[in-house]
Amino acid sequence: MCVDEIIRDLQNPPREFSPVPFWFLNDRLEKAELKRQLEDFKDKGVNGVVLHPRIGIPDNFKYLSAEYFEIIRFIVKTAKTLNMKIVLYDEAMYPSGSAHGEVVKSNPDFASVGITLTKDLSEGIVIAQYNDGYAIVSKKCGGTIRGIHFGEDDGEENAPLSANILNPAAVDKFIELTHEQYYKHLSEYFGDTVIGFFTDEPCILGRCPSGFFEWTDGLENEITENGGTLSELRALFDGKTNETIKIYKRLIIEKLNGIYYKKLSDWCAAHNIALMGHPKESDDIDEERYFHIPGQDLVFRLVSPEKGGVDGINSVQAKCSSDAARHMNRRRNSNECFGVCSKNGVPWYFTASDMKWYIDWLGVRGVNMFIPHAFYYSVDGKRKDERPPDVGPNNIWWKNYRLFSDYIKRVSYIMTDSVNCAKTAILCKSGDMKPEIAKGFYQTQTEFNYLPYSLMDKAEVKNNRLCIGGYEYEYVIGETDIDVKKINSVKEIENHDFRTAVPTKDLRISHIIKRGVHMYFAVNEGNSDINTRIEMNAKGTPVMMDLWNGEYYGTEFCKSDFGICIDLSLKRYESILILFDENNGEYKPKEKRVNIGKLNFKMTEEKDFSKTYIAEYTKTDNAENEYFKASCEEMAECYVNEKFAGVSFFNHEFNIGKYLKNGKNEIRLVTTGNIANKYSEPVPYGINE
Repeated sequence: MCVDEIIRDLQNPPREFSPVPFWFLNDRLEKAELKRQLEDFKDKGVNGVVLHPRIGIPDNFKYLSAEYFEIIRFIVKTAKTLNMKIVLYDEAMYPSGSAHGEVVKSNPDFASVGITLTKDLSEGIVIAQYNDGYAIVSKKCGGTIRGIHFGEDDGEENAPLSANILNPAAVDKFIELTHEQYYKHLSEYFGDTVIGFFTDEPCILGRCPSGFFEWTDGLENEITENGGTLSELRALFDGKTNETIKIYKRLIIEKLNGIYYKKLSDWCAAHNIALMGHPKESDDIDEERYFHIPGQDLVFRLVSPEKGGVDGINSVQAKCSSDAARHMNRRRNSNECFGVCSKNGVPWYFTASDMKWYIDWLGVRGVNMFIPHAFYYSVDGKRKDERPPDVGPNNIWWKNYRLFSDYIKRVSYIMTDSVNCAKTAILCKSGDMKPEIAKGFYQTQTEFNYLPYSLMDKAEVKNNRLCIGGYEYEYVIGETDIDVKKINSVKEIENHDFRTAVPTKDLRISHIIKRGVHMYFAVNEGNSDINTRIEMNAKGTPVMMDLWNGEYYGTEFCKSDFGICIDLSLKRYESILILFDENNGEYKPKEKRVNIGKLNFKMTEEKDFSKTYIAEYTKTDNAENEYFKASCEEMAECYVNEKFAGVSFFNHEFNIGKYLKNGKNEIRLVTTGNIANKYSEPVPYGINE
């Protein structure tokens, strides 16, 4: 494929790369309103949804009932007529595995089990006893899930009981109650309109148990058979480790993977759909083997523009899913993103610039399916307070959402059916993904990929390189006996394919090849502008493409012994795609613009969390490419002589040249405040004085 064809695809990105948001089905579900919302989603460039039963559904609307499936079938049938895709959700609400408590209702012995340290031996099974009167006892832990009706949330009396997902019979019952019923009602849509089943952070203990660790009946025998000593399990309760603890943790993971994930994975494969969703922890990479679309969950602002995205366990999650997919030849990988990512502890205070930052953070690390959390069917009453914000139809940017859906499609497009050019594999396993080592790679624009030990049986060494899934690694970090150059940090890398003139720690780079075309995706992950000379080990003519607006242009460049040199400028929240045309085609440079300077805006109206400002500008020359900058919060819409001249969500600049006339011009700026002003508490908006 030539560069021109990729550019054409990016200007009109294929619908298959659509965001696929959680659609919170959280109220009385009316067919007319469901249809209206689906049509509205499609109009905004959203071509798929995850059907997520959510708290707020009326008590008399029973999960998995005939009435429930009548509604679900209507949604799926409507989606098919709209050429939209549906991902089914396997629980009501989460964590997955209990069928809204019906698994335990079918058999009380299917309830979640744990071990606890106690002096009360009146119930449960004694696993180990100690001289001080304490014993480790196995018993039902009382774990629950968050349900779909009011009164079923964490700690509430009617919260459904969670099931023991380490018990094969309990998992079989879960599949019988959920997956089989969905297939019974929707089988003709499977593999076409219905593309996947989403399982959500399955948790062995369920939610809210205190003083318990994961367990299942008979595990004591497996521990001793593997050389463990049951009395050593007490170290769990002291936060310590020993050989038995290592055996225990390994067996727990093996059972969760081999029982829960494998059963769901096999069922989905047999029914021509993908197992989707994500495991419980950000660094659960071994669990990704069972997902046909590996996934993770970006939540609670655990990484963020103000904190950065290269420190701690949560910094690994994007590459946890993308690298697992790469090495297993999975075409897509996903992230349930933006969930509860509000700023400063203010519910609903999530900005469009935040959303852009998170998309870039995920995309440059290889995520190519975005599952926004969430689009709310209803924000009536208490529903608006349940894990906000709505990042779609109930937010200020909805009428302009196609900017975001197209951007997501473009990022997903370049990261699908492509390979990155990482030369280093960081060997890892669940719970040990070495974020402190990865940080050095990110901050020096040196690509790497995580490779779990659990996939090493599929790897081979050729010409002193570790080869797996179409990737070849010259360097390896981690304990291994393979005959490949072993290093301990990025400082030992001898040959790079990207360099900056000065250290630029907030610049993230992914060098990818898609259909023979070399591309560099560059992202500013910091809080300051980036201006530096860069060198890329590439051939041909560089073409710059702004994935936010679909514009592309040529740029000045020179050749060096290293490759191609250009000047790179990225403002905060900005990204750029640099493509290389090895046929050396000609591309027009970006049009130079004229800054008309600071305008004297005066506020003329304030209502509904919106402020309108008017300024006059007198045009006296023949320029046709004028622009102006504005410092304001948060969404800004510009009108020149009553003609719409664009909307901005960050780095507010407006190209207004084609709307100006000679003489006096009226420029109107309408700023809309963050939705937190409506649904939680006041935050600043309007022009910054």
